[in-house]
Amino acid sequence: MSSFGRMLAVLDLFSEAEPAWTPDAIAQRLACSLPTCYRYVRALSQAGLLRKAAAGSYVLGPRVVELDYQMRQCDPLLRAGHTALQSLCDDTGCDVVVAEMLGDRVITTRQLRGREAVSASFGRGRRMPLFRGMLSKTLLAWLPRARVRRLHAAHPDDAAQAHQAPTLDELLVLLKAIRSDGYCVSIGELDADLVGVAVPLTGTGDVAALGVILSKPRFSTTDLQALVRRLRVAGDEIARSIAQDAG
Repeated sequence: MSSFGRMLAVLDLFSEAEPAWTPDAIAQRLACSLPTCYRYVRALSQAGLLRKAAAGSYVLGPRVVELDYQMRQCDPLLRAGHTALQSLCDDTGCDVVVAEMLGDRVITTRQLRGREAVSASFGRGRRMPLFRGMLSKTLLAWLPRARVRRLHAAHPDDAAQAHQAPTLDELLVLLKAIRSDGYCVSIGELDADLVGVAVPLTGTGDVAALGVILSKPRFSTTDLQALVRRLRVAGDEIARSIAQDAG
């Protein structure tokens, strides 16, 4: 990994469970020298990505909030797709979510709250489990098999938690079926009382997935194929809007 990449890896350490880090702890976790760690922390602090907190520790800085705002305003998928996503949310009453691949992560980048007001554990900005849930499995289904194999080998603990397909062979069979169907349904995988339905977002220039979240009781009375068709219509609208913006 390059020096720049190692510096950015500092930011990956910050989470809800561990929101504050000292330079000593960062150096130990990244296996780098303390002077090097201080150099990274100083550069990130000057950029506003970190700021000093109590007891010599650091937390994420205000520049992160600014970048989040800029992304919401400027990202082609989020900007061009706003009308289509809002219409999907209004028509179905479901929570609407968009997720994208970032290296070996699945990140929820957009979430609209539906009338059903379900309480999903993984909202906007949250890293999704890599091998569980409708968004992650939809994204994986449209990745090259070689990349899926690499992800599975690099994240054995995450793979072991995927009870539906814990082994690589089982995962590949599952993803092939999802790709053949053109959509993914996840029942109680991330939240016991919720169901997710997702389709790939093609024609957006990135690997992305579009999904809706609804309660199990509502899903039991929902026309699944009609819901999938509505998701695909929204996906087509988003792709057309992005193409128009690009033109």
